Amino acid sequence: MEPVAPGPIRLIPYAGDILRVLGESAGLALCELTVPPRFAGPPAHIHHGFDEAIYVLTGALTMTRAWADPEPAPAGTLILAPPGVRHTFANPTDEPVRVLGVWSPASGLTFMEEIGAALPASGPPDATRLAEIYSRHDSELVP
Repeated sequence: MEPVAPGPIRLIPYAGDILRVLGESAGLALCELTVPPRFAGPPAHIHHGFDEAIYVLTGALTMTRAWADPEPAPAGTLILAPPGVRHTFANPTDEPVRVLGVWSPASGLTFMEEIGAALPASGPPDATRLAEIYSRHDSELVP
């Protein structure tokens, strides 16, 4: 089997920064992004149609899984959110945090394109717009 040559890297706006699509196929999307300093993160939510994973490469986030309190997520932490699991993350520090994001199937990347444009780098997002985007992508906001 011959190796597949990578295509050009696609760039997607995300929370005032850029999400770099490193590779994608029907079943998987892999991206690198920088979470801006003091980014409050997306509201707590659940995806029903895709798995999501975030691996912290540098810096430190906080993460919330299910109904637990937020906990530290330093470099080397994997935030795994299978369908049906409530989750969110934030960057409470003054430094940007580099992460690797994975969505399976890759349709989760379509969600990221829309939600990334709706999440401001600072300040609260438009709650009505977010709820509509989550709903359209078989996901839901869960306070």
